[in-house]
Amino acid sequence: MRSQLISIARKMLATGPIPSVKYSLLRGLWKLSYQARLQDETAPKVTLILPVYNVEEFLADCLLSIRAQRWPNLEIIAVNDGSTDSSLEILEEFAANTAYLRIVNKVNGGLGAARNTGLDAIEDTDYVMFADSDDLLPAGSIERFVRQASASGNPLVVGKTACFYGARYFDRASSAVLFERDTESATVDEFPEVLGDVTAWNKLFDWSFWQKYKFRFPEGVTYEDMALMASAYLAAGKFDLISARSYFWRVRAEGQSLSQRKTELKSLNDRLQAISLIDRYVRAAVAKGLIQNEVHRAYLRHMISLDFELFAPELGRADEAFFEAFKASANQLLSDASGEDWAASSGKYRKVVWAAMHGSREQTLKILGEV
Repeated sequence: MRSQLISIARKMLATGPIPSVKYSLLRGLWKLSYQARLQDETAPKVTLILPVYNVEEFLADCLLSIRAQRWPNLEIIAVNDGSTDSSLEILEEFAANTAYLRIVNKVNGGLGAARNTGLDAIEDTDYVMFADSDDLLPAGSIERFVRQASASGNPLVVGKTACFYGARYFDRASSAVLFERDTESATVDEFPEVLGDVTAWNKLFDWSFWQKYKFRFPEGVTYEDMALMASAYLAAGKFDLISARSYFWRVRAEGQSLSQRKTELKSLNDRLQAISLIDRYVRAAVAKGLIQNEVHRAYLRHMISLDFELFAPELGRADEAFFEAFKASANQLLSDASGEDWAASSGKYRKVVWAAMHGSREQTLKILGEV
């Protein structure tokens, strides 16, 4: 009975009148906050890069939540990545009434290329951050980021991400341990779990730090931010963690289309390429004595629990080439994982990952069927 009530409550929060009323009220508050915003060009400048591609359903709310930020020296660079819907018209409507919103148009090239185009358009700034155009920024988010960066002097600040679906908001479980409290000058040795929080959009970067390391997003791949964010943690040395919800990540219900992409070999290979790079970075940092070997042990457990876990349920629907790629990479990346690492790893499909490493596809599918 209790589970049924929870299910009903979640559905009511996800769709229908409750989220409709919530966002109607929020839009009014966002507009009032924007109207009350003061400009101060002596404050540190923040440039927010916003790639936009065919998000007409969500773009206006995203822009309203960004404009509602009270930070007095903000620049928004919206990169229209060849949208074919009304996204460009929405951007132009906002730009007509928002002096600090710039639009850059380009031929469609994907998220990595759009972010790089935004970076190339920066003329001068103190900090850079990213957002996706179907997500939202919580009130006061940018101010919290900048205040913390100014207080610590560290080049990277990371905020807690909350997921949302309609009016239902919940913390991202995979990174919850990082944000139990505010932490200044954290290190990868202290928080190896941070190598699992590798999205670009819940972070503030010192622009001089970004330029020093000449960071660029890989283009033409998915999971384009993962390896780059891991390298940023290692390069920064010290970073700050903000326990307050600092970014709202929309969970989009795309049904079969999302599930189908998980069985595509390119999607798997892009993820494997990203975690292979992170593994290489971590091993190199351990070899140089920059971080402890326990960080690599923790990353092994993360790959078992999340990265391979993500694709393991799809092995039954995917083809032989998919299985062989999964098997080869699991053997390459997880060969150093001890029995203790496997025991410490979470996830219901770890037995499937182990079976894929050591057995045939038929044997693996048998284990998958038993999960």
